Amino acid sequence: MKTLILNTTEEDIARAAEIIADGGLVAFPTETVYGLGANALNPVAVRKIYEAKGRPSDNPTIVHIADAEDLAGLTPSVSEDMKKLAEAFWPGPLTMVVPRLPEVPDVTTGGLDTVGVRLPLEETARALIRAAGVPVAAPSANVSGKPSPTIAEHVIHDMDGKIDAIIAGGACKHGIESTVVDMTSDVPCVLRPGVITPEMLAMLLGKEVDIDPALKMRKEFGAASESVADGDATNADDEPHPKAPGMKYRHYAPKAEMTIFEGNAEAARNEMLREAARLAAEGKKAKVFDFDDEETAAKEFFAGLRSADEEGVDNILVMALPEEGIGFAVMNRMLKAAGYNVRRVDGAAANKTGGSMIIALAADHGGYELKNEIKEHLKALGTAPSPKLNEEGVTDGTPEKIKIVDLGTDSGESVDYPDFGRACAEAVASGRADLGIVCCGTGIGISIAANKVKGVRCALCTSTEMAELAKKHNNANMLALGGRTTPPELAKEIVDTWLNNKFEGGRHARRVGKLDEM
Repeated sequence: MKTLILNTTEEDIARAAEIIADGGLVAFPTETVYGLGANALNPVAVRKIYEAKGRPSDNPTIVHIADAEDLAGLTPSVSEDMKKLAEAFWPGPLTMVVPRLPEVPDVTTGGLDTVGVRLPLEETARALIRAAGVPVAAPSANVSGKPSPTIAEHVIHDMDGKIDAIIAGGACKHGIESTVVDMTSDVPCVLRPGVITPEMLAMLLGKEVDIDPALKMRKEFGAASESVADGDATNADDEPHPKAPGMKYRHYAPKAEMTIFEGNAEAARNEMLREAARLAAEGKKAKVFDFDDEETAAKEFFAGLRSADEEGVDNILVMALPEEGIGFAVMNRMLKAAGYNVRRVDGAAANKTGGSMIIALAADHGGYELKNEIKEHLKALGTAPSPKLNEEGVTDGTPEKIKIVDLGTDSGESVDYPDFGRACAEAVASGRADLGIVCCGTGIGISIAANKVKGVRCALCTSTEMAELAKKHNNANMLALGGRTTPPELAKEIVDTWLNNKFEGGRHARRVGKLDEM
């Protein structure tokens, strides 16, 4: 079969739409990863997807639609919670698993009575689906089990000669697959993590959102998954039937052996570098992944795995990420890619970093723009080559690396500041983050919410002088800023001052102790 390589022009999209309408296969870009699409209502066409990918028949596909109203054509009823999520996150990287109508064939859903539905953000994808006139079933456009494709070259490598056409767009915005949430019960359940986090879903819906137990399991689940995928003696009937892609079989596997290093960051990083040196001494080629932040990891991880394959790497060594926010989703992919091969160093918790600092960020609609400004500022601080020096040549306390956990929100859509203040405060109080920064319109409401959590000392600061004393005298572990009252440049100076000062102790320690007892 000759595979057509198409562009994103209107003419080429129309040609690709004809192929899908006629029962063929077309790979196309989305904001997550490239998808391999077929008419979701044509069982013969969907079977071709499984054949091209070498995909297990009980691994369901995700059905992509062009408009939110198209959801009603795939499910008997659209609940209020479904409407809320669609309004907030569609078009975007969210898949909802819903009851299916009889018109959706078994092969599309992996034999389930449910179907995963997504409205992609990528304009090329929506234009293709709209032009085809049918919903499009589209798993990732790679050979099953291999790293997901984030650029057209990845798709060409895996699918050239196997499918009818490939629309060659640019690099995918996010780099990891969509969040999948099961909406078939009163309590939504995340089946696959993505850039839309469980915390974001819970805050929007105003209710608890579960996380599938399989996502919290490591080697035990991984071992079972590998044995089934490899055709081992394990009985597949004993395994849970996957309700979403990626739940059962080993995914994202590079050719090289991959090891994740987690624990105390400094110790784990040193151990990883020692391992790289040991492998080099044995004549083996090792590739090290140590990402600056979770968003960068999401965008670059799959491409990095494919580069390692092309370079003939023998071993891939990866520093673990904090399993918060997007980090939870990226670590899910890393663990699967490594076959759950994790090396702990000193037995420390994965997200407590020795030479690094974890800062949690949260904001409501009145503070999200300032939060994003602060986030970029912290990224720049965290990638500085060394701590800053004061006039005496002494380090001022700025960490060499800053890990950022962004708890949302990321739009001007009205949300409740107490939810975001509490989420950030709980991350700090539990030790999942070292410090927290929260923003709302004035900073007042969200700081009050944060201070309701025991162990949190959140200071609302409108000047660098206040930030200095908040750290020196109050040992503030959270900072509140006003998105509508504090100019971004001043806010960054306040953040720097707060980070670069230390608690003086003495009489202040007695007073802070009394605060913590309240």
